[in-house]
Amino acid sequence: MYRTIIFSCLVISCLINISSSLKLPQYVKPCKLDATLDECALKNGRLAIPKLLNGDSKYKIPKLDPFLIKSLFVDHGSKQIGLKLEMIDSQLTGLKNTQFTGSRMDMKKRHIEWDVFVPKVQLFGKYKADGKILVLPIVGNGNGNITLVNLNATYTFDFNKEKRNGKDYIKITTSKIKFDCSRLYFKLDNLFNGDKLLGDNMNQFLDENWREVLNELGDPIAAPIAEIFTVIINGVVKEIPYDEVFLKR
Repeated sequence: MYRTIIFSCLVISCLINISSSLKLPQYVKPCKLDATLDECALKNGRLAIPKLLNGDSKYKIPKLDPFLIKSLFVDHGSKQIGLKLEMIDSQLTGLKNTQFTGSRMDMKKRHIEWDVFVPKVQLFGKYKADGKILVLPIVGNGNGNITLVNLNATYTFDFNKEKRNGKDYIKITTSKIKFDCSRLYFKLDNLFNGDKLLGDNMNQFLDENWREVLNELGDPIAAPIAEIFTVIINGVVKEIPYDEVFLKR
């Protein structure tokens, strides 16, 4: 699959440096570790997501829609696609309409899966591209827009408990996101040194073959979305004791 993904955000270096004296935000309600855990997580999560995506300076969570991505770099090599694509100083928009649709939490295994639906997500900014898409060469730089419609995603993460000052805290160890959508659109300006005919034909080709492109490049496209969810979760639980987030029965 892809050889390298480099993803960096302007906010990551200063996100989660929270005083241990902070309590759970009023809009984030704890859940009991019993049979109602997933139901409770869905109910409370649906209420909290809009607040979290809007940012909370007290918990060092920035406003996440739009979300600024300094650089997203894809170096992908396969029989179908050999492409170097970089998006620079881009913005990810549309997450404010996120709907929390499913929860599967196995606290014994410390494994959590959450499903979300987003009607439309857009990534736009400056791009540089060089390589091939299926059978056609592609080269260009300029303004780019990638739009995903009806995004269904599953965000999965594993965690450990770390002991600090006699209390347990959640520490995310691995995270990933898998997604599908009903449509993917591309709009890349200034392809082939501004040749309008070749550029229009390539954009049309990308739109007509969007499913094949998504199958090849889905993981790097999803990387910024996965990072946002990790930012949110860390903002809430990194300095708040485990027993205050998940209540004993």
